[in-house]
Amino acid sequence: MFTSLLSSWTIFFGLSLIMVGNGMQQVLLALRATEAGYSNLMAGVMLGGYFLGLFLGSIFVPRLLGNVGHIRIFGALAAVASAAVLVHVMYEDPFLWAVLRVASGVAYAGMYIIVESWLNDKATNETRGQILSIYMIITMASLGAGQMLTGLDDGQSLTLFLLASVLVSIAVVPILVTAARAPDFSEPERISLRRAYEISPLAVVGMLLQGLSAAMLFGMGPVYGNRIGLSAAEVSIFMAATNVGVLLLQYPLGRLSDRLDRRIVIGITAGLAGVVACLAALVDASNFWLLILVIIGYGGLNLTMYSLFLAHANDYLTPSQMVSTASALIMVNGMGAVVGSPLVAGMMDIFGNMAYFLMLGLSNFIVFGFALIRMMMRAPVPAEAQGPFVAMPEAGTATAVALNPEAAWEEETGSPEAEPDPLEDNPYFPTAS
Repeated sequence: MFTSLLSSWTIFFGLSLIMVGNGMQQVLLALRATEAGYSNLMAGVMLGGYFLGLFLGSIFVPRLLGNVGHIRIFGALAAVASAAVLVHVMYEDPFLWAVLRVASGVAYAGMYIIVESWLNDKATNETRGQILSIYMIITMASLGAGQMLTGLDDGQSLTLFLLASVLVSIAVVPILVTAARAPDFSEPERISLRRAYEISPLAVVGMLLQGLSAAMLFGMGPVYGNRIGLSAAEVSIFMAATNVGVLLLQYPLGRLSDRLDRRIVIGITAGLAGVVACLAALVDASNFWLLILVIIGYGGLNLTMYSLFLAHANDYLTPSQMVSTASALIMVNGMGAVVGSPLVAGMMDIFGNMAYFLMLGLSNFIVFGFALIRMMMRAPVPAEAQGPFVAMPEAGTATAVALNPEAAWEEETGSPEAEPDPLEDNPYFPTAS
């Protein structure tokens, strides 16, 4: 077990550099856009291009891996991501920046898929859980570290942009040097969205709205901070605080959901997130540390729901069905993320800066209301029949779901020729409506 974990350290190191560079870009580009005088909507469309790229990359990159190979694709994607950072500082054009953000999103989606594939290849049944936990922690902590680094500059000089580009470029070295053999990879089959909705309406609607709110939070967060008068250093702390929140609250909320009807935990979490968001709308830059405490709470509540929705859907599935269903749910999450930044940016242009947190709160209250409706329409899965909660990284793909020890078990021992339908032999489905 120790040997398997030790052999993965170079991949984790490369992943951490990628995430630090990504976190830096999120904040630096938002600061540069506001200083350039872009409207909220223009900035939202430009920054939202990243989430469109993530969505597209998760569809097209897996199709290339079998034809071109992991190592070549990873090197090419890292080069695209690194070059995109530099082109941003060469030309100050919002439409070009939007195209570059789409390209960056495609590159990062592909790199996530490839890193997760290598981790899956190195994992054993005994180490899958530990590797997934390390992956989640490194992803969130490194993203936050990158956001914190932007506090060293105002986003106007070249220094931090160059550093972000260098980090992404260097990340290729430890990964490619140790990943001599391409892992076995088969693109997860996606069940239809209609089928996913039949399995778990709450998971589908919740993942859509969670993607929407996460894109609002990360895409327009730096712009919001700048608009209310936060300095560059304060904006970096503001953004990093969201990751602190999810690291603090994900496991306690997850363990609670293992003991109760998971829909109750989802509803309470969404309701509390909505209340916290509305309170945050009333806090201005003069109460900076109060704002940080509030955003820690909101980030922890809102971002944890990503894993809660996946766990809720898994309660209605056999282990061998989890990856394909997760693929559909993550696709739905990406659909919501594509429109999140432009939507909240437009609302900020119409109703002012307060609309940022009010829109976040509205998305959470809708989840809260839908969870209540589903509890009235469907009997709960008994706590003893629920699968264990597994924390998933927000930036992960369906490939990461295969690291779930529960999902891997039946895929290795079951019969691939006779993949069961997710709704057949399901004792909880007949009560659904």
